[in-house]
Amino acid sequence: MSTGVVEGVVATRFAKAVSIGVVAIVGVWHLGLDTLLVLRGWPMYEPQVAAAGAWLALVVIQTAGSVLLLRSALSAHTARMLAGAALISGVVATATYPPGAAIGDVSWAWNTVGWFGVLLLLQRPLWELITLLGANTAVTAGFLAADGALDHVTVSRLLAATYTTAGIQLTFAYLARQLNSGAREATEAAAAHAEHLARATADETVHTERRRRYEHLRGRVEPLLRGLTERRLDPGDAVVRQRAAVEAARLRRLFAETDDTPHPLLHELRACADIAERRGVRVTLLSYGDLPALPTSVRRELAEGALLVLAAAATEARVTLLATPEEVAVSVVADAPPETVVEPPSLLAVSFLCDQEGDQLWWETRYPVRPAR
Repeated sequence: MSTGVVEGVVATRFAKAVSIGVVAIVGVWHLGLDTLLVLRGWPMYEPQVAAAGAWLALVVIQTAGSVLLLRSALSAHTARMLAGAALISGVVATATYPPGAAIGDVSWAWNTVGWFGVLLLLQRPLWELITLLGANTAVTAGFLAADGALDHVTVSRLLAATYTTAGIQLTFAYLARQLNSGAREATEAAAAHAEHLARATADETVHTERRRRYEHLRGRVEPLLRGLTERRLDPGDAVVRQRAAVEAARLRRLFAETDDTPHPLLHELRACADIAERRGVRVTLLSYGDLPALPTSVRRELAEGALLVLAAAATEARVTLLATPEEVAVSVVADAPPETVVEPPSLLAVSFLCDQEGDQLWWETRYPVRPAR
């Protein structure tokens, strides 16, 4: 799993935990505390049908909002619509209170509408919740003023209640946002650190492998160059020329492996063909199909046979690269002296076939991408 996916999973789980907490608080508040308040003040509500309808409407709004929030399907339009419906239900409930009881012992809708705002607008900008809480407080103050109960004592009680209830609700919403933001930043930092470690490990592995291959090639190329320098090897000898061509092609292929190209295998085969062309061999390189992503070791083994045959080619060669959904095959046909002997490398992941008839040398290497059905 990639670091970006892990980061998204962690952030999503943390946000869902916060959402579950809000759903639990609103559920206990409305289905528990509000139910007790409604039952205790039931004889005082007028009309009682409106009070029951407002309570039931808030149950429906709570259920719909909770399900959508937990499913991460609460859109901005739906959240605002449900919040507006909760505010209207609160107005209806407040209208059933006795005169002057909008913040009394029988009032229940004011706090509930505020918590519904936290539930429905948790993932919205904070100013939307502030707007809802302000409108909710204005409704309560309007009913008190209409009943002629908005005196100094009532205003003080209203301000104190607003400070405690709305303050707690705003603080909860703000802390939820800060916790989500902190979790997101923490997962981003952890993902960045993990990616850095993975990249450093990969770079170290690649560097170690290249050093190993460099030492391997050095052990093969250095004796050849030293023998030519000390005149122990004859440049005119066909065997010496073939050894030089093979090692030159291997070096060229090593350099080609580090190039960033859409099809590294095709690029490496071209590098091998280039060495043969410099010796005057006419090389035809054909490619069919869409090449899949292949590990470096597999590409190396697929290209090794082509490298050996091209090094033995006298005047012309044809390299064919075929990619199918089931396998990738590299075949080479070249004219080579009948006495030419090509020793197969120690292939691990690929299979090969080799045949020589007269002056025609044929080599084919196959790598199964996936088992054929």
